[in-house]
Amino acid sequence: MQRAATMRAMQELTRLKARADADADLAWTLVLDALVFQAEAEIRWLDHCEARVARARPPAPAPTGAGTGADERAEAAR
Repeated sequence: MQRAATMRAMQELTRLKARADADADLAWTLVLDALVFQAEAEIRWLDHCEARVARARPPAPAPTGAGTGADERAEAAR
């Protein structure tokens, strides 16, 4: 959700920057640059958080009682 909102904001900032006259609106284009850089950093941070959470998540337990036919035949042979 946050990633999508930040992406939309970055796209809007990029559109604003494309319409701005870089020579006449130097201060405005610098502000837009800063906002785009902040949005890019936030997306990188969100990606980093997602990866860290995925690595920290414990592995899912193996399903019980749902063995394959081969597993059941091997167990029965014992």
